[in-house]
Amino acid sequence: MLALAGFALTFSACDSASEAGLEQLVESQGGGDVDLDLNGDGGFSMQTEDGGMSIDENGNLVVTDPDGSVVTGNIDAETGDVSIETEDGSFSSGSTTELPAEWPSEIPEPDGLAITSATVIGSDTEQAFTVIGTVAGDGAGFVESFGSALVDAGFNEDSTFTSDGTINNVYSNASWSVSVAYFGDATENQTTVSVFTNS
Repeated sequence: MLALAGFALTFSACDSASEAGLEQLVESQGGGDVDLDLNGDGGFSMQTEDGGMSIDENGNLVVTDPDGSVVTGNIDAETGDVSIETEDGSFSSGSTTELPAEWPSEIPEPDGLAITSATVIGSDTEQAFTVIGTVAGDGAGFVESFGSALVDAGFNEDSTFTSDGTINNVYSNASWSVSVAYFGDATENQTTVSVFTNS
């Protein structure tokens, strides 16, 4: 269904195409009946036998599958920020200079990381956070310092990896695993801190 939605979006900017013509195009690609509504305000909606999808002019979207499950969210075309809510959990990703508000209190803040983006995935049983940013120097100092802060907070160092300027260390406690990765060949010393719920 999402593939059909993408197909419809591709052609929605064509002023000369009629809704009926687009419906036939989408039906020929995916089969089944399609009801397409191209709004004059930049949004559109589409209904098929397998569910439906709508996007308004502000990037708000609603997707319904054949079982009636609903996904809602927003895509900001200017910033690329994405937020999605489902019955099973949520996902958000976008530009920011701050740690996510949901960052676990038992995990130290990554001091020295100039955050440029963050991703949060959550459900009733699992959570995952990734923050991406840059660090001063060659990155080894940040990895060592943040690793020490994690150990001081009760984490164990599970593994270390270093190759051609890339460093990836993993730490864990009973609740969380934390991966600290520095990419030496990336511009501006890109560094990623990823946090996952331990199963």
